Amino acid sequence: MAKPSGATCLTLGKTALWLLPEKAVLWDRTLFVADVHLEKASFFQRQGFAVPKGSDAEDLERLRSLLDVHGCERLVVLGDFFHRPLRPGSSAQAHLAAWLEVLERAGVSVHLVGGNHDGAAPQKDTARGLHWEREGWRLGPLSCRHEPLGTSEEPTLAGHLHPGYRLRAARKSSFYGPVFWRRGQELVLPAFGSLTGTLAVRPGPGDALFLVAEGAVHPLPGG
Repeated sequence: MAKPSGATCLTLGKTALWLLPEKAVLWDRTLFVADVHLEKASFFQRQGFAVPKGSDAEDLERLRSLLDVHGCERLVVLGDFFHRPLRPGSSAQAHLAAWLEVLERAGVSVHLVGGNHDGAAPQKDTARGLHWEREGWRLGPLSCRHEPLGTSEEPTLAGHLHPGYRLRAARKSSFYGPVFWRRGQELVLPAFGSLTGTLAVRPGPGDALFLVAEGAVHPLPGG
């Protein structure tokens, strides 16, 4: 497979993965993302906060485009696809139904590993075409989780933490951005959703960080 634009290759065990600048992982015609948090904007709007509208439709379109560009047959969301249950008749529900119909026609299956926010979603009735999987679901050589284990002896992909890192330079200048965080055989993905924040992480000895910036994934020194 040709190198995707801006991507970096990472090997877990014997499995080669492409880390994409769109904050996703590509493997064997499968796209992995974490922490999309659909309905987050609507939730905060109902609490009286002024947040941008339209993020759900934009995030779903970004996913559809990535799946199309890379010729994927499968999408795996590593937890927290939803931020709160979809409201019946909401625009988010309509966007999701239309999106799933497009993916079904394209032959793409959608698998959701349940996350802590997804626990509030009515899994069987949310939408047709979603396959709900348990924590630790296996796909080929990969274990798919929402909450990281911290240590793993088998290749594992996880989310939940929304990892970010501050890169410090001379004269007190710095740059902060989302990162992929490798700890042993476990890789924690950055959050995909456009309204998600980040958690500044502190890598331990032997860890590796891959910074997402300026349309590319950059391995940081010391990993």
